[in-house]
Amino acid sequence: MIWIVNFPFCNFFSLERYLRVRSHPYRLLTAADRLEPLDILLLPGVGTFAQGMDYLRGSHLASEIVRHANAGGRIIGICLGMQMLVQASSESPGVLGLSLIGGVCERIPASPKFSVPHIGWNGLMFPASLHQSFLPFGQPSGSSKSDYYFVHSYHVIPESSVTIVAAFDHPSGPLAAAIATDKIIGFQFHPEKSGPAGYSLLDHVLAL
Repeated sequence: MIWIVNFPFCNFFSLERYLRVRSHPYRLLTAADRLEPLDILLLPGVGTFAQGMDYLRGSHLASEIVRHANAGGRIIGICLGMQMLVQASSESPGVLGLSLIGGVCERIPASPKFSVPHIGWNGLMFPASLHQSFLPFGQPSGSSKSDYYFVHSYHVIPESSVTIVAAFDHPSGPLAAAIATDKIIGFQFHPEKSGPAGYSLLDHVLAL
């Protein structure tokens, strides 16, 4: 079963549209629900790191998400949902994230050649070590042929660079656009708002 965390401030409707178009059955996660190991949890989000984590803890969902991850369940974080997978963000000092992937969030470095917030369509770059599972992004150590839609001011800096499966170009160097472990993946961009390429990417990830 696919479950969605329905934040009051998020990209829920575009994600729901994707699931309906692709005929994926889904349910909204509540505090009364208990996820099974084979379930997939979609964690969307738009807003500040503190808003997202306050909602997860206030609605008693954070502990279930962590339990699901520890049981080997699959989680897909999108935008703020990706950022909340790590431990902390300089956007909200003192607020602890889900800590499912080691790392922190920092504001995108200021540059005359790169506007922040980062809003718009960007291609992706891939490390040479890219795992075969993520080939729908493009070819290893190359660039995607498709652009994906970004809206954010902060980026994830993972503790281990091997968790970066896609990056976007910045004057200071490539910044993480997607991170992943065996069962958890985060997209900084919005695949559900990225047209056919984004839909195909989500199809593939849900089928892994």
